[in-house]
Amino acid sequence: MNIQITPNFQTKTSYVQNQNKFKNSAMTMPRYNNALTCDTVSFGNSISKGGATIADHLEAQVAASAERLLRIATTYLDIVESVAINLKDKGFSFDRAYCELNPVKSPKSYASKVVRSGSFKVPDTIRTTLYCNNPYDLDNLFKYLLPEMEKRGYVIPEIEETVENLMKRGYIPTAEEAANPKMTKMVPDLDIRLDLPPEELAKVPARYRFCVGKPQKSGYEDIQMRFIRDFDKKSNPVQHELLVLFGPNYAHAKHCESSDVYNHLREMDELHFSMNMLNNKTVGSNAQKAERYMDLLKQMFRGKISQKLFLNAKNKDYAEIDDRIPITFSKEDEQLFEGYFNGLKLRVTNLYKDARKTATPTEKRQLTKDYKSDFDALEDIHGKLKATIDNYNEKPEV
Repeated sequence: MNIQITPNFQTKTSYVQNQNKFKNSAMTMPRYNNALTCDTVSFGNSISKGGATIADHLEAQVAASAERLLRIATTYLDIVESVAINLKDKGFSFDRAYCELNPVKSPKSYASKVVRSGSFKVPDTIRTTLYCNNPYDLDNLFKYLLPEMEKRGYVIPEIEETVENLMKRGYIPTAEEAANPKMTKMVPDLDIRLDLPPEELAKVPARYRFCVGKPQKSGYEDIQMRFIRDFDKKSNPVQHELLVLFGPNYAHAKHCESSDVYNHLREMDELHFSMNMLNNKTVGSNAQKAERYMDLLKQMFRGKISQKLFLNAKNKDYAEIDDRIPITFSKEDEQLFEGYFNGLKLRVTNLYKDARKTATPTEKRQLTKDYKSDFDALEDIHGKLKATIDNYNEKPEV
């Protein structure tokens, strides 16, 4: 079951061409801008003999709330748009047409996130985006944006975060916490994922000290926060996500990277073998080698595509630099890609062979189904990533 709440983003080319006020016609685009097929995610964990899965039930629940969520999202867009108007002189802007494309997380995406995270709390069920031409100046966030949202009744709540994660951001644990790093502390639901200059760190208020992180491995940077409405914070409130990006080119790069790279790589993490068979970390084991091949594929696509997409877009929005770094795959790169995938498929086959050695007859039947499902999915992911290479590879003119 897959009910689409909002319009599909596959209209990106025509939409970009119509957004002249942001000069989106000059956006960084893959050289061969063909629309790629939408990803499909296969879930296990069946919970009924009729074939329904946990994901199916989650999708149905979200779809049943679609009208209510869309009403809440529309009000939220109105609020954020009014804030952008008030803060125009601080470099903020709001693209209503872009934000209306996907203001509510689709049932399928919602279910996928729950299955991957193991948590029913999905913080970006309702979301929107603001552009800021200088997000590195944290005064824009703490002195202007957050107070404007609070005036309208939207506040940043506190959430639980593990001591282990907070230590990565400079938190010094107590002796008790050091002995049990899975303990949690309450911190504001705000995440600054920017390559900040040191002088900006002094602007961070004490309450938000441990909300400062680093850019993603893909090179992606943003500020993301979740608001709740102050008047209903005691009654299981809906979280409203707000992303702050450099500008429209960066938003477009984010969509392209997500649909053409991230989603396909993420599918590997949702297959049966990824979720159930990679516990053996012994060097040389099939599990360790399968995981290594997956990491190599992620590193290749991050380095060859993702990081360049984000850097080119950031240069255009933030620094007004039109020069761009080309995206290229050599013959050797393509051979490596095929080698990584062939190695991964071999290790997955061996993982299932090992599992069958100690399985009961009933378990063997399930393993056969899971193996076919995983292998078919890997073939599909391979095809989509190969299409991404062909789509983005800027081959020299003959």
